[in-house]
Amino acid sequence: MFSFIDREQDLAERTGHPPVPLDVDDCDLPTPPHVVEAMRRAEREPALHRHPLHQGASLLREAASGFLARRFGVATDPETEVLVTPGGRESMAHLALARLDWDDVVLVPDPAPPSYATWARFCGAEVVRVPLREENGFLPDLDAIPADVARRAKLFWICYPHDPTGAVAPRAFYDELVRFALRHDILVASDAAYSEIYYDTEPPPSFLESPGAMACGIEFHSLSKAYNIPGAGVGFAAGDPQAVGALRAVKTHMDPGTFGAVQHAAMAAFTDTTGYPDRLRATFRARVKLLCDGLEEAGLEVLRPRATFHTLVRTPAGTTSERFADELLRRAGVSSVPGTGFGPGGEGYVRLTVCADTERLTEAVRRIKAARLV
Repeated sequence: MFSFIDREQDLAERTGHPPVPLDVDDCDLPTPPHVVEAMRRAEREPALHRHPLHQGASLLREAASGFLARRFGVATDPETEVLVTPGGRESMAHLALARLDWDDVVLVPDPAPPSYATWARFCGAEVVRVPLREENGFLPDLDAIPADVARRAKLFWICYPHDPTGAVAPRAFYDELVRFALRHDILVASDAAYSEIYYDTEPPPSFLESPGAMACGIEFHSLSKAYNIPGAGVGFAAGDPQAVGALRAVKTHMDPGTFGAVQHAAMAAFTDTTGYPDRLRATFRARVKLLCDGLEEAGLEVLRPRATFHTLVRTPAGTTSERFADELLRRAGVSSVPGTGFGPGGEGYVRLTVCADTERLTEAVRRIKAARLV
């Protein structure tokens, strides 16, 4: 997926017509001032310049545990069930190393971020894609998973709110997934990076809310989305103490821990009382409306997201995802991601993000309308 983005953007820049970048979901807004100030104060503390604890500072683990309790009603032990991580992607790779052996089966939703399957293959595991269909709310049909596959499966990735569809999973689905995981001894790995980015819907639940989830699941939270700290690399994992312990064991060999000042910034975010996520959601809600309204006026079919930074656009009849992404770039000067970058199930869609200000989104809509792509 990212090689496609790099190749097409390089081509556009060499022709002298830089595109409006609506491809990568990199937050364009600044980190909130109170979080920046917490990091600035902590940077002056010499004690924080030493190697940090691999599991993270106890105060940050307690802050993360408090966040789970306030936001989701999930009780966790900060000592055994919470672990500070270097953001989402690295810690999920570490989980694959901790959990998987050669020839194990990993269940990966399709479409989904490509890294889940990549990490499984790095460990020699077999990837089995679980289709997510629009008519089913982009939720996996657990009954359709063959019994022999379920018996061999060691890990089941889920990510709700969902990238790239913007779908939200209801609590009833999580309850069903817990029963499935316990029946087949599968660890559910829940990527909850977008839990605070939602629109016109109830706050999305956590997988860990469902009874029994703490015995079969681990969930990853990151500050890159909800608090615009993508460059700092900080988040946490919480859940089954055995899974958290295995992740900690791998982590001690794989990374030096998170810089202490960054951990203090994370504490400021997880204990925030300023209402910042509400203001952030309002900003992105307005951007989503602007983009979706404009795309529909251009004659395109849009799947309006319930959450995340993303909007899926259905490709015109007879046009593949890669072909339409290429047309958006060459004819309209707007960069996007073909749905197939998220797996075969993404065919028929391209993904656009709203990680651009109103002026650039308006320009993107203007260009798409002028290109008359349908």
